[in-house]
This record gives sequence, structure tokens and C-alpha cells, in this order.
Amino acid sequence: MQRKIKIINIVSFSLIFISLFAIFVFLKFPILLNNSFQIKNVIIEGSEKSNISEIENNVTEFKGNLIGLNFNSIKEIVESSEWVKRASIKKVLPSTLKINVTENDPYAIYFQEGKSFLIDLDGSIITEINLNNYEDDLLFVRGENSPELLEQLIRDISIAFPNLTQTLEEVEFIEKRRWDLKLNNKLLVKLPDENIQQSLKNLKQLFEEQEVMESNIIEIDLRIQGRAALKVLDGKINYGIDEI
Repeated sequence: MQRKIKIINIVSFSLIFISLFAIFVFLKFPILLNNSFQIKNVIIEGSEKSNISEIENNVTEFKGNLIGLNFNSIKEIVESSEWVKRASIKKVLPSTLKINVTENDPYAIYFQEGKSFLIDLDGSIITEINLNNYEDDLLFVRGENSPELLEQLIRDISIAFPNLTQTLEEVEFIEKRRWDLKLNNKLLVKLPDENIQQSLKNLKQLFEEQEVMESNIIEIDLRIQGRAALKVLDGKINYGIDEI
């Protein structure tokens, strides 16, 4: 038993001595610390569209070593790259930095001042594009402040009239207060400033009771609560709709 205790004491003393010696060396000769843990390898995972070379160059040019690495600074550098929505950073000693990125998922094309931008559903602008060279069929979004409010609009539609999302071609935020919806048959739906979900429920019932998509209706105006103004090719017809 005494022999076992003696061995444990020797091992413990040795570990303490090694630790203290290592601390002394690094404090006395800090250059050893810097040289030993410089970032030499960068592993990037989860990237499909991001510019990996750009991320690697930005990170390796970052001053410092893995021991004193400021994760927030590296995170900001990575997330400043196009397509990168979020990044998580992990250090693998002695010299490897592991970066996992979550990329933006293009949901719509936003038009602003003659330019076209891919945006995520949450309104994040991903990158500018040339619309003539872009082939994916995405929703068009127009109007000031529309990217920031797009997610709420889509959520309201998904709750009140989910099938409508399949026919949406374009949405426009009008005068920074309400939405216009354009469907793929060119039908225009004007939503009110408030109570959007109720108006969408009204619209859903109107679609279910009338063959709207196959009709000659070109505009449905829901801006007045409880009423729908229908415009057809040969004129305009108003219907009073109570609690539809």
C-alpha cells in the first residue's frame, strides 16, 4: 500500500513539475508559444457556394495564434464572406483551425435601384446577380424595406392560405405599409395594411368558391376590411363580402 502511495506521489509531482516547467518556458520565451501554435491549417466544412480560398486567406492573415485566438474576430471575418450566414470556430491544437459554415439559402430576388440581389427568407442580402444570367425560378421582391418583412408575409400566407405560395410570382411592399401580390397567372392581389391573415383567409374562401385562377379576374382588392373589389378584363365589379 505504501509503495502504491509512493508511486502516485511521484507521478503527481512529475506532472506538476512538467506543468510548471512548461509555464516557465512559455513565459520566459514567449516566441516559442507564438511559433508553436501559429495557424497553419484551415479546414472549412459545410461550404458549397462560399469562396473557400477567400475565407482561408482572410483567416491565415489574421494575426495571433490558437492559444490566444479571439473567436469572435475570426467569426466576424468568416461571416463577412458572401453566402456565409453563420460560422462556428473550433481550434485543433497545435496549428489547425476548423470552421463550419452555414450558408444562406436563396429564397427570392430583390430589386433595388436597378440592381438585383439574391436574398434569404429572413431578408439577408446574399449577393448581387445579373438577372439575365440567372436561371433559378425564384420569387421577385420589390419595395423599400420589403426584405426585412418578407419572412412575416410568407409566414402569414403559409398559415392562412398555404396553397397560395405555390402560385406567387412577385410581391411588392407598397409605400412602406402594405403588400401587393402578383400570381403566376398575372392576377394582382392587393392586401390591406393590417389583419393580413384574415384577408388571406377571405381570399382563400373566394378561391374555393370561385374558379379564380381560371377566370378573367385580373385584380382582387382587399384593402377595405370585409370587402373585395374584383376587376375583370371588361370592367370592375364590387362585391360586399361579410366574414368570408
